[in-house]
Amino acid sequence: MSDATAGRKSWGARSIASLLIFILAAVLTVPALVGHWGHRTIADANRYIETVGPLATSPEVQQAVTEAVTEAVLERVDTEKQVDGLLGGLFPDNSFVQGLSAPIAAGVNSAIGALIERFVASDAFQEIWLTLNKALQRGLIAVLSGETDGTVRLEGDKLVLDISSLIGDVQQYLVDEGISAAANITIPESDRTIVLAETPLLAQIRFVYSLTSPILAWFPVLIAALFALSIWLARRRARTVVATGIVLVAGGIVVWQGMGVAEEIFVDQLANTVFAPASTVFWNTLFTYLVSGAHAVALLGLAVVIGGWLGGRTSVARRLRGHITRGFSEISSRMPEGLRGSLSGSIRWVRWVVYAIGLIVVMLSDALSPTSVLWSVALTAGLVTIAELLAVEPRSSGTSQAATSPSASAVQGAEQ
Repeated sequence: MSDATAGRKSWGARSIASLLIFILAAVLTVPALVGHWGHRTIADANRYIETVGPLATSPEVQQAVTEAVTEAVLERVDTEKQVDGLLGGLFPDNSFVQGLSAPIAAGVNSAIGALIERFVASDAFQEIWLTLNKALQRGLIAVLSGETDGTVRLEGDKLVLDISSLIGDVQQYLVDEGISAAANITIPESDRTIVLAETPLLAQIRFVYSLTSPILAWFPVLIAALFALSIWLARRRARTVVATGIVLVAGGIVVWQGMGVAEEIFVDQLANTVFAPASTVFWNTLFTYLVSGAHAVALLGLAVVIGGWLGGRTSVARRLRGHITRGFSEISSRMPEGLRGSLSGSIRWVRWVVYAIGLIVVMLSDALSPTSVLWSVALTAGLVTIAELLAVEPRSSGTSQAATSPSASAVQGAEQ
């Protein structure tokens, strides 16, 4: 077998491997983004509380909680009957009592609502809100891990939250404020829970979580490594880089648009409930990191597309690279002798190191956002520029700079 034939077969095997790895990375891009959000926002107790904690001071949330709790309490307290009994013992005239009991009961109901509203706006409620959400976060993880009992539990296709502790705290507050009848309120089990979600996919979500939870923290790193390996194996690396960027842009858009559709469904489900005013605020707060991450991934993909196009074979890209190469040569000619050409023999590896540094900066940022991506792209571009300047060899007599510049060699290598 000739060396040329062996080389073609070897490259053919590498191209197939590159394609398969690329397809795997592309398929996993959206799940990786959503899984990373779930790990950072739901599985991380501290970040979850940081995310939803401020909702306790949201006017929309306070209004929804006030109406829900007031409605639950007043349904169990027949104030008009109690007022009838009190007035009946004071005034023997039954017609007189009946005329007074309704407006007095309405006033008592209004006072109860005002007390609950004041309680929800107090610092005490904020502490209860944090305690309730800490239990909610632990309950969600427990449900995903397979447990069936707790503050959060599965009831068929419904994911429900038990708010018995919140109702109990409100009852005690009303008693302390002089509404002694609140101590005798008995809330049925059906009114002690809130349906968080209802979908036949909950069981599948639990199954997927059990399989992926060990790698959720490293899911984005895994996807980045797969794309990098695919690019390294590809014969047409610039084209594979462009394809990678397109996948990232598409993945960010899919998640972003998918969240918009999911928000509409969520808001519609609560449209006829007391939680309707708070639904949009709650959704936007809980998923702000995921939406920001989707925008960041799309922006990163756009930067990757531009970088891949710049290394491609189009005539426009070639001319632009020529201008950049000549610019590097001009700047390099003014650099000290000891620096010029210092990276000429290792520039290819230096580029990979710089790209890895840029990726690490994105991965280690506290929150994946367009801002963190822009900073990472700027850092990577700056380091690559410095490396290319240090790789330009000193101009030798009779030799054109374009022919001796490692930047020109890099362009040729990127095209292949």
